Amino acid sequence: QLSNVFNGLTPNDYTLYVRNTADATCTSVSGTATRINAIPTAPTVVIVSSVVQPTCGLPSGSITITSQAGMEYSIDGTTYQLSNVFTSLTPNDYTLYARNAADATCTNSSIAKTTINARPLTPAVPVVLSTVQPTCASPVGRIEINSIIGVEYSIGNGYQTSPEFLNILPGNYPISVRFQNDNSCETNGANQIIEEIPPQIQFESSWTCKSNDYVVTATPLSNSYEPNAVEYIWKDKNGNSIGTNSNVLDVSEVVNATSEIESFPLEYSLTIKSTDTDCETTSSIIVESIYCDIQKGISPDGNGSNDFFDLRLMNVKKLEVFNRYGLQVYSQADYADQWHGQMNNGEELPSATYYYVIEFKNGQSKTGWIYLIREN
Repeated sequence: QLSNVFNGLTPNDYTLYVRNTADATCTSVSGTATRINAIPTAPTVVIVSSVVQPTCGLPSGSITITSQAGMEYSIDGTTYQLSNVFTSLTPNDYTLYARNAADATCTNSSIAKTTINARPLTPAVPVVLSTVQPTCASPVGRIEINSIIGVEYSIGNGYQTSPEFLNILPGNYPISVRFQNDNSCETNGANQIIEEIPPQIQFESSWTCKSNDYVVTATPLSNSYEPNAVEYIWKDKNGNSIGTNSNVLDVSEVVNATSEIESFPLEYSLTIKSTDTDCETTSSIIVESIYCDIQKGISPDGNGSNDFFDLRLMNVKKLEVFNRYGLQVYSQADYADQWHGQMNNGEELPSATYYYVIEFKNGQSKTGWIYLIREN
């Protein structure tokens, strides 16, 4: 043909010829064959292999297209790549494309769009609803987090569906929540401290004389309690309540208020209780003798007042009375109230100041002066 262009050629290897239009014997042949390739393969409908949606931990999504041989891929129909995996995708609806890598005209697309969801919201910040600290009665604590729909809860050691954590040992606990359907969506709250088990109440008792009253006072040991934040319960040997809600017991007042004849040693108990910590300690208190209210004088005139030297509540083993010259004028074992100003032989002593020695049954002793006053 006169035209140097040949159309409609099927795939094959072609040897090319030319000749002189005036002399057909004048010809020339191509040194090599020219190949017309086979028709390029068109991609099939694009199918999604997998989709990874954004999470709280992974802010973007990804789409993987089912691979086809000899193809390249696109998610916008413009920009193509050889990889069938598309990452760092923002939320959107994507139409997927494939085309023959050797022939850009051989294309196909997905039937439906593939959606990359928005990044999920994180749970609300967890708030501790209540905390129960350890006490002496219950040495473990409890933490309850305010309930949030669709989450599970943690205090630093795994998650659970209940917002209440029981039997917690002392420590510093990080509070957090995460969605049940997306473990990456986690929100932290403020740490919560479970305090150490409060110390057991320890106290000691001491006595003193106040206005001639024998007073017992309880004081804390090792700062084991706050004196103004506890309850004081005093009881006698029969379990009857005595005194007041105070760390001080006026033993003289208690003895004078009872109709019973007390005998020494006197035994009381004190219970100190803390309502805040549930700590409670009971201890016995023994009073061997009382000698705060020893009389300064006697006047044996029969009027019923100060007629005798009254030591009945003092558990006296022995009383000795001496005159101002140091001579013993009276002595009595197991003394109670027998001396009313007489000598050992019963003779009345004159008005004067006398020296006494009291020996108590607990081994202690006391000395002092007493006035003997007689009306003439």
